[in-house]
Amino acid sequence: MDVLCIGETLVDIITRPVSNTFFNNDSTNVQEILLKTGGDALNNSVDLAVIGNSVTYVGRIGSDVCGNYIMDICTRAGVDMSHTIRSETPHGKMNILIDEEGNRAFYYFPGVSREFTSADVDLSLLRQCKILQLSSTFHLPNFDGANGAASLLKMAQEIGVITSMDVTKDPTGRWNEILSPCYPYLDYFLPSEEQAMLLAGTEDVEAMADFFLKGGVKCVVIKLGSRGCFCKTAQLSFYCGCYDVPVVETTGAGDAFVAGFLSGVLRNGSMEDCVRLGTAASAHVIQCVGANTGIRDLKTLLAFIGTHPLEIRYTGK
Repeated sequence: MDVLCIGETLVDIITRPVSNTFFNNDSTNVQEILLKTGGDALNNSVDLAVIGNSVTYVGRIGSDVCGNYIMDICTRAGVDMSHTIRSETPHGKMNILIDEEGNRAFYYFPGVSREFTSADVDLSLLRQCKILQLSSTFHLPNFDGANGAASLLKMAQEIGVITSMDVTKDPTGRWNEILSPCYPYLDYFLPSEEQAMLLAGTEDVEAMADFFLKGGVKCVVIKLGSRGCFCKTAQLSFYCGCYDVPVVETTGAGDAFVAGFLSGVLRNGSMEDCVRLGTAASAHVIQCVGANTGIRDLKTLLAFIGTHPLEIRYTGK
């Protein structure tokens, strides 16, 4: 397989538009209420598969109707779900309320994510993949940290597997206690600016990247939302802008960036090419409602890149 993706899957319940008077009425008509798939690892897996990569997902799936829905959607997208563990615990859900400007509020029920441990991972899969992608850090309390995620990353690196990680927001305030054991075993680390700021303790983007590089990460890509991203390795650093496209809503934009970026890594692209591909994937996702509704295949993304120039500004080379 190309990518072994480990982490959380969710069912997203999306309501829009929601006004500030939402709770002042017994009944309010809205434009739509949608049932979509979500969760970082699911978004990564589905996006990577649609782009054209072979993907195996590992995680816990509820045995309820929501878990069945997740299995069906992922299987249809081409994700290998044969190594999941079904649980009697209800599957995780995210209630997403979107206002008329596209701003979002999230209400989270973790469900089976609380149960996942490193014992759920078939270690023989590490020798079958090119990239190990860990998603959903801070939503997997029995897997995160030195004995779970860091140990798995170490094993993967030692046998030549490329390692990558994205994170969610830490509700416990134990940011670096959980993540610092992982840094020495990460080839790629792709946090958002908000996450990187809380981890590194600075608002300076380049100083954030230096913090992770000093911790042992080989390449840091900090997602800057509508301002693009910043990429830094020991040899290279640059800012990359965003594509100008109509924005419907931004759920899953960061996960799509990760999928596009890793698709570039799999094709031995330069860091600039990987970032362009990640940015193109994100640009397509934000034009639709749902975390991966808008993702497109590699041919479509490359054609888009070819007709839409993207500014790259180097800060070191």
